[in-house]
Amino acid sequence: MIKNFIFTLLLFTSLSMFAEVRYVSKTGSSEAPYTSWKTACDSLQKCFDYCNNGDTVYVDRGIYRETIFLDNKVLAIIGVDTDECIIDGTGILGKVYNSVLFMQRNGNIVIKGITLKKKKTSSDNFSDDYYNVDGSLDVNNCIFDTTLRALNPDGNTKANNCIYRNVNCAVSVMRDYKISISNSLISLKIWYAYDAAIINAVWSGSFKINNNIIYTNDKYASRCIDLCTSTGISIKNNLIYGFEVGIVAATIGEQPDTIEIINNSIIYSNAPHSAGIYTGNLPGPVIIKNNIISCFKIGISFENLQTYADYNLFNNVTRVTNMPPIGEHNIVADPMFNNDTTFSFDAIDNFRLQKFSPAIDAGDPSILDVDGSRSDIGMFGGPGGISYEYRDFAPKVVKQLKAVYEPATNRVKVTWAPNTEADLKEYYVYKDTAPILTLDSTKRVAIITDTLFYDTIEQKAYYRVTAVDNTGNQSYPSSEVIVRVTDINEISITENYEYALYQNYPNPFNPTTTISYSLKDDSEVRIKIYAITGELIRTIIEGNKSKGYNETQIDLSNMASGIYLYRLEVTGKGKIPVFNDLKKMVLVK
Repeated sequence: MIKNFIFTLLLFTSLSMFAEVRYVSKTGSSEAPYTSWKTACDSLQKCFDYCNNGDTVYVDRGIYRETIFLDNKVLAIIGVDTDECIIDGTGILGKVYNSVLFMQRNGNIVIKGITLKKKKTSSDNFSDDYYNVDGSLDVNNCIFDTTLRALNPDGNTKANNCIYRNVNCAVSVMRDYKISISNSLISLKIWYAYDAAIINAVWSGSFKINNNIIYTNDKYASRCIDLCTSTGISIKNNLIYGFEVGIVAATIGEQPDTIEIINNSIIYSNAPHSAGIYTGNLPGPVIIKNNIISCFKIGISFENLQTYADYNLFNNVTRVTNMPPIGEHNIVADPMFNNDTTFSFDAIDNFRLQKFSPAIDAGDPSILDVDGSRSDIGMFGGPGGISYEYRDFAPKVVKQLKAVYEPATNRVKVTWAPNTEADLKEYYVYKDTAPILTLDSTKRVAIITDTLFYDTIEQKAYYRVTAVDNTGNQSYPSSEVIVRVTDINEISITENYEYALYQNYPNPFNPTTTISYSLKDDSEVRIKIYAITGELIRTIIEGNKSKGYNETQIDLSNMASGIYLYRLEVTGKGKIPVFNDLKKMVLVK
């Protein structure tokens, strides 16, 4: 997959000198070549047909009732508002399998900030949001709404930060391609024979399925992840809820690649039934560790003697495995979820661990949690997990970073506002000659307790500062200050910001929390809150904000405990989307 997307990037780069930015809007004059909002095309298909390879198409708010055919195209398609930029193919006969978007032959498509909808009708045998043949697809921050199959890729596919609402199948793959599904919410509704959230039915290919919440309250949902592949499987940090079988991995090839199933919480919603994880007689090693498996007849069913199953927690299972456990550190115990009495759809957001849960610090000691401690068992453990209880949080982002040149000493004076945390210990000062410097220890030039740092003048230097508490927790980096010597007698000092969405603080929270973000330029900002079902609850910010660090406090006192999502959408000059990101937060009452 990496090679594929590198190729796509290079292809876009090689075409950049010929590429155009084009626009689609319901209110445009539809005058080719559609290079402004005023002359925007009124049809997606008409605009795409006109586009050259390498073009970027911005799509305005509105409902576009059409199905799209893209043949041998290299395009970036970007909506200005994820929830209000909708391609709705309901009731319209598509090109292939009644798809909303269909790509054929060697296409390379990037889609961001779009809702795709194709509601099933009585005449539909198949209904896809997106179908592609022999091309690559990169989907980010999109919503797939009420369809049989959201993604039916016949090419390398990467889907990140997406919401799948009431889909029969999120991803259905039929050939040898590389697929990555991450940081997404998948709500399954069974309508048809494709009764799994993620399916690889035939041939091989590789799958990376990480950091997703996949659930159903449909009694006909038999499998969540069903993979027949031979070139690699990695399934990590997922919540899988309500399926008779959580994960099926049964390769049909001969390649002895390692399969990893790590730090998942796999929970059935009724009486013990079927198996949490099933692996067939696979050609290579299978690593199953740090998983919580609850309410199944068999926790792990396997045929491969190369299976390594250890550091898992089993609860309410008739049998731990179909064979004697391989590992010595598996646990049979109540995981002590925050809602530890009811496994219902309403409680899906309560699978965090209580303070004295036996799953805490009981995972593989070679895997560390995000706080640096030994891994917890379950979806909240490991490097891809999140904190599940009130812990020692890192300090807030350092604000008001400034730099002043002092001619008398020929030095740069760097200052910032003091942090107010009671456990604050010190500040780290970072410096580099390149922008957007990383928090590399080799770039750290000072550890100080003061909010003042003097440095020698150089031709060009970039500074950032972080705050560190007594336990070593380090804040997100501050904005960046640039110092340039433009002439022997002229020194320019400016601030350099990047677009970023930070984790809310505190998290978990009750009932208020602060959402912070930074803006590279003055921009139009929208912050939206979503329920675990993927439904939009509230837009808490909508309007212009100044560049730099910003934060807003929200109050969810009228909401129930659970996991919520928040999304930052940033629109720059000319109504151009410049940034879009999605994160999870936990409300505890």
